[in-house]
Amino acid sequence: MCYAIPGKVVEIKKNIALIDYYGEKRKVLNENREVRIGDYIYAQGGIILNKIPEKEALEILDFWREKFQELKKIDKKISKINKTESSENLLKILQRVNKNQELTKEEMSYILNINNENELKLLYETANNQRQKHNDNACCVHGIIEFSNYCKNNCHYCGIRRDSKVERYRMSPEEIIKTAENAVKNLGFKALVLQSGEDFYYDEEKLTQIVKELKKLEILIFLSIGVRSKKTYANLYEAGARAILMRFETSNKELFEKLRPETNFEERISLIKYLKEIGYVVATGFLIGLPNETENDAINNILLTKKLDADMYSLGPFIPCIGTPLEKSSLVNKDKVLKIIALSRLTNLDAKILVTTALETLDKKTKKLGLLSGGNSLMINVTPKKYKELYSIYPNKAGTKNEVEEEIKSTLDLLYSLGRAPTDLGI
Repeated sequence: MCYAIPGKVVEIKKNIALIDYYGEKRKVLNENREVRIGDYIYAQGGIILNKIPEKEALEILDFWREKFQELKKIDKKISKINKTESSENLLKILQRVNKNQELTKEEMSYILNINNENELKLLYETANNQRQKHNDNACCVHGIIEFSNYCKNNCHYCGIRRDSKVERYRMSPEEIIKTAENAVKNLGFKALVLQSGEDFYYDEEKLTQIVKELKKLEILIFLSIGVRSKKTYANLYEAGARAILMRFETSNKELFEKLRPETNFEERISLIKYLKEIGYVVATGFLIGLPNETENDAINNILLTKKLDADMYSLGPFIPCIGTPLEKSSLVNKDKVLKIIALSRLTNLDAKILVTTALETLDKKTKKLGLLSGGNSLMINVTPKKYKELYSIYPNKAGTKNEVEEEIKSTLDLLYSLGRAPTDLGI
């Protein structure tokens, strides 16, 4: 897989570099003191990963040149807004979006209550149009390694909660490193997410060892390991981790603590803020459609994600899982999920919005629809096949029976059909 295009450094101001991709400019963080104006680099998540030789960069850029322009044309065509009958209220709201005006809670509520097919079409097209205006056709693709399904927590919605009767597994540090090396060297990934339940078998020493080894691969290292001490996260940053995936799940404190017994809402929010402060790229967000969640909660979820200054929005549908207290709950409606994605885009026009695997589990077409409703980032599961089905945080998880090469091909085919290109989204 080659889903990354090198860019040329055209400006450096303190720790911010301006990168050129065929005339498109992206601002990225630069921690590499050896990077100079005129160098060619790879960037992911808004961070420069490494320099690459000019000859190698030019060969890759030459290969992509025609394809890149072709993809831009496809994306521009798809992201046009088609004329359709709509209510005056919705048109007024969308006009305010076009003027970069902040939506009120009442306007957000109006959007969440849209059910008319023509209005939904206009909403999704407007969100996709804004995505194209503000992020162009850039799309990040990260790999994810689900390295343990042990968890000390007993969250009511999660299939690997402490009391679930599932077959447990842990990958050794050596297995994790070997899997990552294959994903980078043979499959071409430039960013990897290390995800697990809250499993303290992997203490600070083990995690530091893993991060230091992965840093040698010159990739963006994402951690999704739950609540740890601030000291541990600071030390993992020092070791080379640069990104965090940590949802707050719901902005409703009472609902949070009911669905996540023995955990603390303020502690989680405080930790997310701290991680942002010390320099991590932070992906955060919430579950869509939790039982007993109100419309006001849904609106506050979007506003809290924005308030936390999320570098990436991670929004996933609630999917009831057998063996959990919520197993008999209703599955969230697909259009509710798409409306939340679209509304997240309209309330933060420059947002980087992750279309999660759970959307594809909800409905095979939903991954594509999510990308056409304002989404512009994806993950591909590179966990060894023998473990994939065991990481059952929700049932019938998409892609668990496929080889990773199949998942890569189908994902890239989808992205290219939509005109999305592998340039970094920047900061």
